[in-house]
Amino acid sequence: MKCENLIGKTFFENEFYELLLFDIEENFEQYASKYIHFYFRRLAGKKIMITELAYFDSPKEMDNLNRKIIEKREWFEIEKKHNHISLTLCRLDRSGTLSIIEKDSTHTQDWQHGWGSERHYSGPMTPNEIRQAVLELSGFFDHQQGQVNLRSKKAI
Repeated sequence: MKCENLIGKTFFENEFYELLLFDIEENFEQYASKYIHFYFRRLAGKKIMITELAYFDSPKEMDNLNRKIIEKREWFEIEKKHNHISLTLCRLDRSGTLSIIEKDSTHTQDWQHGWGSERHYSGPMTPNEIRQAVLELSGFFDHQQGQVNLRSKKAI
């Protein structure tokens, strides 16, 4: 598929996603070293118009731009990963769809408010955080843990 020919055309969001997904599955090797963004804008009637196409030299270059435009633009992304190709729809609200495409299989999933979540490393866990994590992994949560009754007991 000639990606440049898609600029200016209108689609339904899922229609364009399926078009890209089908083309990647049929021409896997052609996408094996590509890093591409298709930017779009929303139109009336739940349609989108492809407005721009961007090619990147590396995943790092693409990721740096993703961090700058998250929640400002919407795009479809094609990225070559280790042994697969990822097709991602990134909406303004950080929801989207992700397909992992391998030569012989494809896995697709939707998510809400999960793309690009920034998690800042706050250093190693404290002893209290480690204790809490072990308890949770063991199936004991704060609301389930009994509080020790420290009142003195009276002899009967």
